[in-house]
Amino acid sequence: MEEAEALHAALERLLEGAGEDLCPWLERAYRLLGWRILAAKGGTGLTGRIAELAREARSLEDYEAARARELGPILEGLEHGENRDP
Repeated sequence: MEEAEALHAALERLLEGAGEDLCPWLERAYRLLGWRILAAKGGTGLTGRIAELAREARSLEDYEAARARELGPILEGLEHGENRDP
């Protein structure tokens, strides 16, 4: 797990410095690794729920769609004006 997390962090740094010319397979590898790390780790609360979605997903695309459905209402709520810092 430590090696997977270190690789994920290295990919993130690499992608951040790549600008607009992101290599599609590298970006996909980053997303795929993040999905599988989350599925392996688990957690509690919202993190646990998202980890559960990761474990249940049959593909990266299934996971990302399920995560968007789960987090959509939460993110929309956070975007309301009363929830923003002044």
